[in-house]
Amino acid sequence: MNWGFIGFGRIARKFLASLETVEGETPYAFASRSNAHELAKEFPSVKVFDSYDKLLADENIDIVYISTTNNFHCENTISALRAGKHVVCEKPMGVSSQEIEQMTQVAQETGMFLMEAMWMRFLPAYREAIKRAKSGEIGPIKYMTASFGFRSIDKLTKDGRLLNPDLAGGALFDVGVYPLTIAADLFGWNPSSFTADAQISETGVDQSTQLQLNYSEGQMAQLFASITVTTNKEACIYGEDGFIRMPLFWKCQEFEVVKGEEVEKVAMPFDSTGYVHEIVAARECINNGEKESNLFTLEESLQSAKLVEKILSTVF
Repeated sequence: MNWGFIGFGRIARKFLASLETVEGETPYAFASRSNAHELAKEFPSVKVFDSYDKLLADENIDIVYISTTNNFHCENTISALRAGKHVVCEKPMGVSSQEIEQMTQVAQETGMFLMEAMWMRFLPAYREAIKRAKSGEIGPIKYMTASFGFRSIDKLTKDGRLLNPDLAGGALFDVGVYPLTIAADLFGWNPSSFTADAQISETGVDQSTQLQLNYSEGQMAQLFASITVTTNKEACIYGEDGFIRMPLFWKCQEFEVVKGEEVEKVAMPFDSTGYVHEIVAARECINNGEKESNLFTLEESLQSAKLVEKILSTVF
């Protein structure tokens, strides 16, 4: 397929590096409102547009990868779907449940494929760790922890993307969706109760958020997300008979299964920069006539957005 890129920053470059390794998938065109001229010089073999509409008007483009700032994801996705393009949109695909519902409706109306790029879900090591945890290998799961915090190199002011409320900045939108997703993979998207505390930045977004989630069968999850504090970015899943430790869980390539004195180390490196796996998944779905991926469904995108909404409503 011929891929078009709407928005072209750091993450798009990593996605591009993976795309270039997948046979049959072609980076065909980029669209950027801020650096089109520079991209044209850097990538002479790729079409470069200075507007998104011009890219979407190109009939040779089959699928669009969207990595603009969070506040534009819904608008860009709907425009691409209505232009007859399949869409893979960076997480969070929408900054409200209403946006997810709108995008899903347009995807259904146009018959195009739509997927939120929750790349963690597609990584072999991550999928294997979750599978083994849920298989009963460490006994019934009772508790889990996950943190994703980093000190952003972005300007920690309203001028920077991450702390800008107009661009849907904040820790939960940027990195908190990863801990929330692994908790959902184990216990579901609907905790029976939760408590949330946040440090609010001077710009008015959550710069650090900690969560305690409780589930109907007594399981508990303790989560932390931050764009101003660096953490170990580790997830641990605790069962009655042992635990699974996932270092750098959001880009998982290895994990440990610990049962008493026994420690099994499992290595399953991802391909290229890690985005290969979601690219291949999207291609397979489209080739099979499927309109969404069962590895991260549109209903899950909606449930994720609803949970984030509930959390943010308690901290503001």
